[in-house]
Amino acid sequence: MVIGLNILLLGKGVTNNGCKRLLEKHNMQYTYENIDELTSFEYDYIVKSSGIRLQDPVFSKLKGTIISDIELCYLLEHPYIIGVTGSNGKTSVVSMLGHILSTKFDVVVCGNIGYSVCDAVVDHPLADIFIVELSSFQLEAIRTLDCNISVLLNISPCHLDHHPTLKEYVDAKCNIAYKQSYDHYTVYNMDDSFLKDLGKYIEAKPIGFSYCSTISRIYVLNDYIYYKNKRIYHLTKKEWNSKHKIENYLAVLTVISLLDFNIKRACKLLKGFKDVPYRLNLIDTYVYNDAKSTNCASTMAAIQSLNDIHLICGGYDRNMDIQLDVGCLTKLICVYAYGQTKDKVVEYFKKRNIECFRFETLEEALHSAYIKRQNKEVILYSPMFASFDQYKSYEQRGEEFNRLYKELKLNKK
Repeated sequence: MVIGLNILLLGKGVTNNGCKRLLEKHNMQYTYENIDELTSFEYDYIVKSSGIRLQDPVFSKLKGTIISDIELCYLLEHPYIIGVTGSNGKTSVVSMLGHILSTKFDVVVCGNIGYSVCDAVVDHPLADIFIVELSSFQLEAIRTLDCNISVLLNISPCHLDHHPTLKEYVDAKCNIAYKQSYDHYTVYNMDDSFLKDLGKYIEAKPIGFSYCSTISRIYVLNDYIYYKNKRIYHLTKKEWNSKHKIENYLAVLTVISLLDFNIKRACKLLKGFKDVPYRLNLIDTYVYNDAKSTNCASTMAAIQSLNDIHLICGGYDRNMDIQLDVGCLTKLICVYAYGQTKDKVVEYFKKRNIECFRFETLEEALHSAYIKRQNKEVILYSPMFASFDQYKSYEQRGEEFNRLYKELKLNKK
């Protein structure tokens, strides 16, 4: 990127604040505006905030190459990047990789996890590796990003309020691999129906991982994870009952196998990793907080890990159809729907002969589930939808659930 370019940072917020800092580091001029503040419409580069859709009418007026913050970072800094994307598991995987690799390298975990990649490269100019969580919103606008290692965990229907079609969502995710050069690596889930043939369409070296097949370099068999046909990790009963967690382990260890890091040491460090907050956290006997769940696949993974479930779910409607496997439905005793999607949830479950109640708030739904639950039955808070109808973030609703449950338990004693 050449100094003297006319650059627009479109959309004010955390991400473009980081872009602003990076441009100032490189002594580059820029305009920083929200859509309704624009007075000029011709630029060399337009750095689009993640929340702005490519279909927004403003882009029929604006002239210039549209990119995202990760692209700006790559053009100006060319850091070593492990880029992680997928519908589910991104935060867990980047956190696990950071936990392990930080024992040998100077690493920074950043991106969609809450610390912008541009802020990260400004704050840590000497870092060895940037482990970046990347959303489809960022990846839809990349052109030259060439991650040293890209990781595609899984794809399920999601964010269809932002992407016009499922195909465009899938293409946005896969952009992370499509843009890579032949001397870099693409780590991908061979079991995923959207990703299984990815290796045929990319230049980078495809490295698959699998929960089901033993032909990949890292795979699962009985109670062990294998690397090059040798046992490296013994799965506990709790881990074995969580398929999505094992798939995260496989992705992490596959990435580790491509780096100068002892795989057995990585397994020991993985054993000591503490779960990401609000990702199927056990907060009391038979009570789980999975507030990070924002789509069907994530909630389905949580349900598959448990039995005899009172499910609390609901939130912001992103035009997503509810799709749950029949096997999941047999584990549900009752469903408690709240928020903007409550009517959609009630209609879905009642059509499948599962008792489902409608509430306005999480507090009302939890109170009902608490009363109806018996003996060893599970309360699972796994919203299945985004938080934005009633909460600013999944963290806020996760905190709220913990607080409400604590108060409810004290009051019932």
